[in-house]
Amino acid sequence: MNHYSTEKIHIVYVIFRLEDNADQQIYAKRRVDAFSLYQLLSELLKHLKEIYEDQNLIQKCCREYVTLKQLNKLFSFFYSKFTRIFSFLNYDDIILMNDIQNKINNHLQNVLSVCLIKFSSLDKLKIFLQDVNNKQ
Repeated sequence: MNHYSTEKIHIVYVIFRLEDNADQQIYAKRRVDAFSLYQLLSELLKHLKEIYEDQNLIQKCCREYVTLKQLNKLFSFFYSKFTRIFSFLNYDDIILMNDIQNKINNHLQNVLSVCLIKFSSLDKLKIFLQDVNNKQ
């Protein structure tokens, strides 16, 4: 018998039961502004299974993270991959904010270089970059 009235409540229950490391691993996908929030409990469990069954996943994500570049992809596609990769890594927002500036395409880098705004979070930087990319 399912004691949870909705799938979201079930997901929230499981998230609150996670220990530190597992909670940190899924942080990027459970954030309110994430491109791909968990819609089903099975998605959350599958993500955790991928992390903890594949011992090489963290090393693979580190390699992917180092080589990741936006190039000519839309920012939303790039950022989706960026968040998927860093969801497996334990980087804080300051590192991610610095790194993303080297991974975005030249146009966005140029806009950022002349921009006088100091971004206080990765979320605000993402919103700004999305807006600029959409106006191209």
